[in-house]
Amino acid sequence: MQKSKVFRQLLEKPGLVLRPCGYDALSALLIEKAGFKLMGTSGYAISASTIGQPDLGLISFGELLERGRNIVNAVSIPVDIDADTGYGNALNAYWTIKNYIWIDAAGIRIEDQTWPKRCGHMSGKRIISKDEMVLKIAALIRAREEEGSDLVIGARTDARALEGFDKTIERVVAYANAGADYVYVECPQSLEEVKHLVNKIEIPLAFNLIPGGKTPNFSISELESIGVKYLSIPMICLYPAVKAMQDALQALKNDDLEKVGEIGINWSEFNELIGVKKWRQLESEFGQKE
Repeated sequence: MQKSKVFRQLLEKPGLVLRPCGYDALSALLIEKAGFKLMGTSGYAISASTIGQPDLGLISFGELLERGRNIVNAVSIPVDIDADTGYGNALNAYWTIKNYIWIDAAGIRIEDQTWPKRCGHMSGKRIISKDEMVLKIAALIRAREEEGSDLVIGARTDARALEGFDKTIERVVAYANAGADYVYVECPQSLEEVKHLVNKIEIPLAFNLIPGGKTPNFSISELESIGVKYLSIPMICLYPAVKAMQDALQALKNDDLEKVGEIGINWSEFNELIGVKKWRQLESEFGQKE
């Protein structure tokens, strides 16, 4: 079954769908091996891991597309791509979705920030008009139809921090009516706001939780109980990985190799994770004989 259809089925089933986010093929592999049925990409984490810079629109579409291709190829589960703004106007968004369809992404999400954009939890954001975003959604749908694809289209609004909650509702309704498969609200500020959003639209509502971010520290169970359908956890791989690397490097600096070993996994475990056994078997069948 196409990965996009699997994604749609997950959104149609009862209950909340978790979207743990990876930033490279290895983190994607870990998400799948942990038993998750779907994953996303995090532009924030990809920017940090690729160029060591913040999510300020500094990394190019081509770099993000290539990283997305590697992630999709590494796993069998659906991958929902963070496609920022579509990297420009409606024509850029049209081209963006076609490229992600061609690499077998299961979904993409674009947002209503101006380009260059920035992480939704940062200050200094700017957004395009509601009408311009509606046209970008229409361009995505046109491109999807032309490709005969069932790819899931998500529409994110960053209006809560800039225009207030009432304008956010207007945008959410407009994006749903424009044909988005789910809408994503950046940084709702209370459970009451979330409940109101759920009640205003008939398609799935999504947002994210980031430790230390601008969204309150809601629990997953309470969000599920009020009807949130789709929840992104963008930093689930990046932040713990950074902390582990910091601890290991500090242990090395302190000449404590035993602690370094305790922090990470060992040679055999890692080789099992990345499939060395399979490649050795292929080598025995097709490779040069020793």
